[in-house]
Amino acid sequence: MRNTVSIALALIVLAASPASAQTRFQWPDTSSRVASYTHVEECVAANRRVYGAFLRRGELTEWRDTMPYDAHQGLEPLPPEVTQTAKRCAARIDLAKIQPREFANTMELLLEAGRDSDAAALVEHRLAAIPATSRLERGSIVDTAVTIYSFAKPVRLDAADALLLNRAKTTSDRIERLKTYSTMLLASNNVEDSFHSTRAAKLIMGIADSLTVAERQSDEYERMRDGYGGSLLIYDALEYLIGKKTRMDSLRKSTVAYGALDRGLMSKATGERPEALELPIAQKAAPLTADVWYPASAASTPHPGRGHASLVLFLEHTGCIVEPSTDNAARIPQCAMRLAEVRRLAQRFPNLEIDIVMSTHGQFMYSPPTAPAEEALLIKQLVDSAHIPGAILGVTTTPFWRLPDPDSRRIDKIVPNNANYSFGKTWRVGSGSMFLVDSDGLIAEAWRLREKELGELIELLMQRQTKGN
Repeated sequence: MRNTVSIALALIVLAASPASAQTRFQWPDTSSRVASYTHVEECVAANRRVYGAFLRRGELTEWRDTMPYDAHQGLEPLPPEVTQTAKRCAARIDLAKIQPREFANTMELLLEAGRDSDAAALVEHRLAAIPATSRLERGSIVDTAVTIYSFAKPVRLDAADALLLNRAKTTSDRIERLKTYSTMLLASNNVEDSFHSTRAAKLIMGIADSLTVAERQSDEYERMRDGYGGSLLIYDALEYLIGKKTRMDSLRKSTVAYGALDRGLMSKATGERPEALELPIAQKAAPLTADVWYPASAASTPHPGRGHASLVLFLEHTGCIVEPSTDNAARIPQCAMRLAEVRRLAQRFPNLEIDIVMSTHGQFMYSPPTAPAEEALLIKQLVDSAHIPGAILGVTTTPFWRLPDPDSRRIDKIVPNNANYSFGKTWRVGSGSMFLVDSDGLIAEAWRLREKELGELIELLMQRQTKGN
């Protein structure tokens, strides 16, 4: 009864409310007012919005996923509107009141505003506040600063190297110094800065020759170079120091000579006998296998073929998709970039055989589990969308097993192609791996995969092929 009376009273009140008392909804002011910002977080957020708007405008006129990789893009300055926003906002920040938790954001903002000297002073001030005995905390600050310097636009290699070199001088741990120089080499190689790369490579070799057996067998050494081990880092330094001309002259002579040079470098890097190393260069390229070939006529001839150069691309559609089997599934840009690179190479070298190796995984993007034949067709459509002239696609049905119920997850087994093109623990085949094979069926390259240098290697093989070498 009380509920009925309450409802009735509510209806009377609503009926009595005059229409003139209603007002239109006013959307709140959500515009960015940089002039009123006083906190570092607000400034950084504003700058990211401005930079994001700049990038989105660019996406309307160019699709960078299909453009050649430009190593020097890290040397380009920020757009003027980003720099101006940073300058206006940073001008009102009191650096003397910056809290430790604001260190990274403040340093990022100062670099975007072009105030490099203030950024360096901020790093010094932050380090001075930490006792010399707190090595881990000080190391964390240096790592943070180096990362910010390395990914700033333009990249600040001099500032990053200064911090790293100073850290190297303060430790007698040679593995730690090796890791420090590795960071320097990677950052400079990313933008193809020969001066900084040469210095880092020489510093690496200054330590490499004196490493003890215990140091080479340590866990820290094995974890270096993204888990590939410190030996690969030393190999990178050696390869850089001998120079591209030496490598190209070696391949110009023969793939066998090129393989001997590569094996000698790896032998020096690892301390192992050259003949004991599992390396792909100058090895016979294993015949590719597939359950389905596109075009179907490709099944009647071996791949990679003899008498001409070939490029073998390993690709997995599961490695090309974000959040597979969901409504948010979308292509990963790096995959589109790899296919675009191969398309440009195929257009530039019409006589180059392109072999794309893929396999089934029981599903495709957000579709439900499919039969291998249906999945192979979907894979073909993915490759066809890249419009690679003359490309040959081989799809293998992947064997698998399932975890016991109630888990029941599918666990794929290694397919023969991946096993045949893996060499020890250094050369592991993954989605995006490529192998350049010469006209005699020998693997001529399996490591340098940037389009510019890969094109130079293909052109050299084509010249050798014309001369009959």
